[in-house]
Amino acid sequence: DEMQAALLRVKLPVLHEWIERKRSIAVRYHKGLQLSGLIQPVGSEENQAYHIFPVRHPERDRLRQHLQENGIGTEIHYPVPPHRQKAMAGILEGDYPITQEIHATELSLPISFCHTDDEIDRVIETVNSF
Repeated sequence: DEMQAALLRVKLPVLHEWIERKRSIAVRYHKGLQLSGLIQPVGSEENQAYHIFPVRHPERDRLRQHLQENGIGTEIHYPVPPHRQKAMAGILEGDYPITQEIHATELSLPISFCHTDDEIDRVIETVNSF
């Protein structure tokens, strides 16, 4: 609609700049995150827009609580595996252990173009202190 078009007219000229900022945050995460057992996304920064920065850890819920207790918000963007979605009932039957593991261990770290380097460093330090 017209309202969305007006917002996009303002946002589109700076979209490339925002994506570059998110890529620089991802590089900071890749270099700084040292938590044992943490699995980070794989890929080349030039091919990523980093809509989210998902990591995986076997103690995801405890890690999320640790971050929350330190004032850091996280998200679980995809809590239900595809084969457990209502829309897939009768189409995808059976167990998918790797998919279930991914969905049970995934946690998205903050990655907004608005975050400062100091804020991202604080996320890194807090994750590494877990």
